[in-house]
Amino acid sequence: MGLRRLMVGLVVLGVGCNGDTPVAPINPTETNTITITAAGASPQQIQIQAGERVLFVNNDDVVHDMSSDNHPSHLECPELNQAGFLSPSQSREIGNLVMARNCVFHDHLDAQNPSLSGNITILE
Repeated sequence: MGLRRLMVGLVVLGVGCNGDTPVAPINPTETNTITITAAGASPQQIQIQAGERVLFVNNDDVVHDMSSDNHPSHLECPELNQAGFLSPSQSREIGNLVMARNCVFHDHLDAQNPSLSGNITILE
């Protein structure tokens, strides 16, 4: 019974852009800011309270287009799509995430790069 619950939990957490890799929060950071650099998105696992917003900051030298999974439809957590296209040095805060769930994000311009993806856990 315990193994079945674990497997169901992993399925509920969602899959990455390519549909192969589950993205589960492992020791999520309690913050509302995700910073993008040449090394990737940091932190990749965050935890927020329902109703809060998340700020995406591009500290890289190239543009990024931060979007919700599933690639390419981006419909899993549409609020994340508000981050969108970020030029170097640009930042954007997304709308309030009001429903408790897990939202997986990625860079649409480099959707297969695991360093540019992550998970936002929204708590009740």
